[in-house]
Amino acid sequence: MGRVTNSILSGTSGRTGRIIIANVHGVEISRIRPVKRSSSTDPQIAHRELFSFAVAFLALYKSFARLFFGKRKGLITPYNQAQANVMENIQFSGRDVVINYNQVLISKGNLLEMIPGSISAGAAQAVTVTWVNNAPPASSNENDLCSVFIYMPARRDGQFFSGVAARLAGTATVNMLPLYAGEEVHVWATFTDEGATAACNSKYMGSVTLT
Repeated sequence: MGRVTNSILSGTSGRTGRIIIANVHGVEISRIRPVKRSSSTDPQIAHRELFSFAVAFLALYKSFARLFFGKRKGLITPYNQAQANVMENIQFSGRDVVINYNQVLISKGNLLEMIPGSISAGAAQAVTVTWVNNAPPASSNENDLCSVFIYMPARRDGQFFSGVAARLAGTATVNMLPLYAGEEVHVWATFTDEGATAACNSKYMGSVTLT
């Protein structure tokens, strides 16, 4: 892929032969249209399947990642960065996709870090997470809002809970649907500021079985 400068096609997009000109966020780029192949190798098939898995996984917190996964770097959006993070931390084990849960992030940023505490399951499919309130007294960080992401690997499904408690509270409880009773879930938590302009690096809290 190349960046186009002083293009006679400026402000347009299209294809000439195998060369494609496109306008991406105000920047003109050129690339070669791929040639269709009649067959794919096993590594290519595996990569496509992992990519599809990553897209489906990220879709569970896509709107959040678009806002709170770092900053745009040229043509690379926060969503692109979040997708790369997932791709880097999944692989096949036989026919199963294995996730390196500790390395997956749901947010990335410079807000005051989260210091994880504990995770527990309670009645009515409740999941409680705790953390250390490390905000300076009377600072705006006391009002940072905790968001929680819960993933169910057996179903390849999950739920995202936004702004469920303030950092000052030190704890947050969310409830999953009753039909998920008995499911093993993996849990992440993070903070965003009150103005929804910044986030910290999320933390993987661990796994628990819903009751």
